Amino acid sequence: MLRKVWIPKNIARRPAARTETYLKYGFVITECEKHLCPRCGSILNAGPNYQPRYCDQCGQKVSFKGIEWKEEKELGFAERSGEHEQVEDRVV
Repeated sequence: MLRKVWIPKNIARRPAARTETYLKYGFVITECEKHLCPRCGSILNAGPNYQPRYCDQCGQKVSFKGIEWKEEKELGFAERSGEHEQVEDRVV
């Protein structure tokens, strides 16, 4: 049985990593790694050049020591969907 242990916000905790895919430029399928607050689960705006010291939502102290930053990986291209109407060139 797991018990929840109360940890004060002023003790630094490591963020949780999650891998997601999104459409970069609207058509390139890209895989990226996002880091989440260990207390509230909100996305931390962190990267190799900037790491926040605290979560901006709940105030939990966060430590990024020892985390290896991964580059975004392009997985391929999304297929074009025919849902959009073609617009004719016209002068207004």
